[in-house]
Amino acid sequence: MVEVFKSLSDPIRLRLVAVLLSGEFTVQELTSILKEGQSKVSWHLKILTEARVLTVKRQGTWSYYRAGGDNPFFVAIRPALETGFAGLP
Repeated sequence: MVEVFKSLSDPIRLRLVAVLLSGEFTVQELTSILKEGQSKVSWHLKILTEARVLTVKRQGTWSYYRAGGDNPFFVAIRPALETGFAGLP
């Protein structure tokens, strides 16, 4: 539970989760959406993946990220996050 809270404690990581709840994206796509550098986005994705908030599917040289890791606590709070994110611009 603590690792999920820590991973969600950064605004950029919250934005990443909000975007990834709507689908599967590559790092390149996420850097364009968030208007952040590749190394910064990759670092935050690593933290979220290690906390098992995200899953990553590798196909050749591409990595596709999606919200919905196998962390039971994240699975439990996901509906509340989706509801909260729905009201944000």
